[in-house]
Amino acid sequence: MSSLEPGIRARPRRRALAGLALLGALGGCMPGARPVLSASDQTDVGRVETYLNGLPRFEAHFTQTGDFGPGAGLIWLDRPGRLRIDYEGAAARVMVIAGGRVRVLDRATGALTTMAVSRTPLGLLLAPTITLSGAAHVDSVARSGQQLRLVLSKQGQPGQGSLTLDFTDGPLQLRAVSVTNPYRQVLTMQLSGLDPDPVLTQELFQPPAAAPRS
Repeated sequence: MSSLEPGIRARPRRRALAGLALLGALGGCMPGARPVLSASDQTDVGRVETYLNGLPRFEAHFTQTGDFGPGAGLIWLDRPGRLRIDYEGAAARVMVIAGGRVRVLDRATGALTTMAVSRTPLGLLLAPTITLSGAAHVDSVARSGQQLRLVLSKQGQPGQGSLTLDFTDGPLQLRAVSVTNPYRQVLTMQLSGLDPDPVLTQELFQPPAAAPRS
């Protein structure tokens, strides 16, 4: 993909396409006009902020859809700073965020790709305290029945990525996370079976290593 962020390393290039596509999906957004939020929007933003800060860790199943192909697996979040996305089946990829780096390993080939988490919008979910009027900027709020959607980007750095969070409301619960890049390509992970009190181990967040060259 020609739209990848500079600094991504592929070993070897032809065997890292799945990881590069995932990092490419995470590495950009569409900057644009930012509307002023209404009083009702601001109330919803406050509710979401409280909810996210009350969810410092979770485990969930995910189903991926969108322009970067289908997938499914498990996701673990452990704030601050750690996330693991483990794909099942033929894709056989694992993405680990820890120590300020994003690493994607294609376990079928041993190819590894990496980039700084600061170049992705995922860092918005990994801060010790999530403040939606600080480092994160709320671009829009939308409501439909018992559904609530927030679109977020980094304050002052919209080109680094946008993140869409979908919630069911009543009670509030995270149900999907989407990333949109500058070319209107979208990667969406629908969540199910969210466990807010999982057993997390240090091994889950160990950086994956590329397979040695033969």
